[in-house]
Amino acid sequence: MTSTASDYAWITHSQWFGRCDQDGYSLTLVHGRDPQQVLEAIGAVPQGFGDGFDDLLDCHEELLEYVDDYQDGSFAVAAATVPGTGGDWTLLLALDSGVGISGHLPALSAGGVTVTHDSNAGKPMQYFTHYLDGELITTFEEPAWAQGSDPGALEPLLREVGYDESGKQAAFFALAERLTGVRIADETVRDAEFLLGVVADEDTD
Repeated sequence: MTSTASDYAWITHSQWFGRCDQDGYSLTLVHGRDPQQVLEAIGAVPQGFGDGFDDLLDCHEELLEYVDDYQDGSFAVAAATVPGTGGDWTLLLALDSGVGISGHLPALSAGGVTVTHDSNAGKPMQYFTHYLDGELITTFEEPAWAQGSDPGALEPLLREVGYDESGKQAAFFALAERLTGVRIADETVRDAEFLLGVVADEDTD
């Protein structure tokens, strides 16, 4: 794949991505597990099927009505099958303020691969994280601060996709495609057939 940040310019006018960016999100691509297995691996309580991003948003908003403690870390997720390198991958989108999925990534990547990019709500902190078979390869907000077993592993690809601080999120989409072969268009998430779930805050479960 030769994707670059310019291939993801659509995120600047995408309604669903705009909402994700507003509320905080994690977008993870998982190889080695189907959507049902992904939801089971993160302990999600099934919420049925969803037809597009709007159904995930409804699930998210219903959860917010139920949870009256702003410190509660419960969050809504949606998982769908997408094609990529080596066969099918699972796209996992979480409306979790960019923090909820992180603790599940070692287990979720066991026997496979996860590639995640996320952003918290409020003052943006945007991270990219790559796990392989339960091992953190690299995670960073800025490449110079990367951590993991091979923190500089993605620096050549970052340069190729056109990374710069002002266009970080588009570059992260392109970087994820380089690693997974999964091309995400606006309609990929907007119109996806999802399995929905809710992950309870471990402190309140």
